[in-house]
Amino acid sequence: MLRKIITATLLGIDARIISVEIDVQPGLPYVNIVGLADTTIKEARERVRAAIVNSGFEYPKQRITISLSPAGIPKEGSHFDLPIAIGVLGTSFRSMNTEEFGFIGELSLDGIVGGVRGALPLAITMREQGVKKIVVPSVNAQEVSLLKDVEVYPVSSLTQCIDFLTGVIEIDAYKRKEKVLDEQESIPDFGEVRGNESVKRGLVIAAAGNHGVLMLGSPGCGKTMMARRIPYILPEMDYEETLEVTKIHSAAGDMTSDYILSGRRPFRAPHHTITKAALIGGGQLPQPGEISLAHNGVLFLDEFGEFDSGAIELLRQPVEEGVIRINRARWATDFPCRLMLVAAANPCKCGFFGDEEHLCTCTPRQLDAYSAKFSGPMLDRIDMHINVHPVREELMLNEEIGLTTERMKAMVTETVERQKSRYKCTGINFNSRLSERDLKHFCRLGEKEEQFLQDAFVNMGLSMRGYNKVLKVSRTIADLCNSDDIKISHIAEALYYRSIDRIYRR
Repeated sequence: MLRKIITATLLGIDARIISVEIDVQPGLPYVNIVGLADTTIKEARERVRAAIVNSGFEYPKQRITISLSPAGIPKEGSHFDLPIAIGVLGTSFRSMNTEEFGFIGELSLDGIVGGVRGALPLAITMREQGVKKIVVPSVNAQEVSLLKDVEVYPVSSLTQCIDFLTGVIEIDAYKRKEKVLDEQESIPDFGEVRGNESVKRGLVIAAAGNHGVLMLGSPGCGKTMMARRIPYILPEMDYEETLEVTKIHSAAGDMTSDYILSGRRPFRAPHHTITKAALIGGGQLPQPGEISLAHNGVLFLDEFGEFDSGAIELLRQPVEEGVIRINRARWATDFPCRLMLVAAANPCKCGFFGDEEHLCTCTPRQLDAYSAKFSGPMLDRIDMHINVHPVREELMLNEEIGLTTERMKAMVTETVERQKSRYKCTGINFNSRLSERDLKHFCRLGEKEEQFLQDAFVNMGLSMRGYNKVLKVSRTIADLCNSDDIKISHIAEALYYRSIDRIYRR
């Protein structure tokens, strides 16, 4: 007898629909799995056999052929366990209703249905193929229920699943539980950062336009402290952004991070010893790297000067284009990485180059070696460069708080709404994502402003990319000031945030 079960296989952060075909024929007991299955799936024959027997069902003592169609697509993952078990038992339970359902789930030897990696992208693919009812492990129900037009049925055991499909019991479709914000939860406040109000102003601009930013300053001046507060001033994600972020983290098997559970934008801070593959993604079966896990959020590179220069240079294209393509011999996959890059670094090896209170002990050769880590092409791709100065004693004694997280978020949110209104129906959300053609339309300058920027272009030795970056930041500053036109004062402030270029181009 033949039984077909619908599931999917993960390819990067996307998936392909797979039909699990089970054929049971008379003959010596044997199980054969065909269709480019990996070792995890081939081992499923033993897990499924034990799960069926230990759940109190009879395993067919016949020749069983399991075909995963289409046969030419590589397949991997333990989530094929449940579809295979349902298909095998479906040849005996003729009353079992499986035609309108999709299935994913890993089986333990006692028949418990365990959670799987990539449940959301698998469910999205099944939904796109017309499957509106999906049986998933109970632990994956919350993540899959993010899909508004799919009925999610959580099961915790093979016995429960079979009883549901044969009509013995009823299982209600899962209702998504929205996270209730804990009033006791403390949100890191920029008000705790004393001094450096100009830096806070720069971070408001960067957050409002989703601009990349490099903070350069002596040790202990507050770079890391401020960077870790940036996610709390970013605007809330909408449904599509939340779906994209959850899909990526689901494919990576990372659904425990507090920002995923709370709905905040991602914040990733990899250590400077990270490998290239872990940073940009990869592997024999490519998985998303840190730049993709930071999609729609913040990638914070602390101690920027200590990262492997080769790894940093790999960020050039992804940061500019918002996507990284991983190519393999048989297939290729795209990982989105539209993010806000935040980097923090000391100005030199000892950390005190340019500090008025401390003497820099680096030799000219050491300064040259350290500054060489900040390549011109990479610096050119970071929109804003901010000098962070140490806090002095008089500022420590000052009771004035200055800009707080609440106030900064309000400023950012208002500016983002202004951008969304301007770029309505264009697919653009932030000024940083304007193309060269868009700049001509949305960032037109008056005669005086045009001349001022051209003079700066020559005097500061900006590249054309740097010129465009200044224009984008100027547009954000104008939006922050509630101005429809870009003025000379806006351009001058944007140019101030390119001053570090000149420090390392001696």
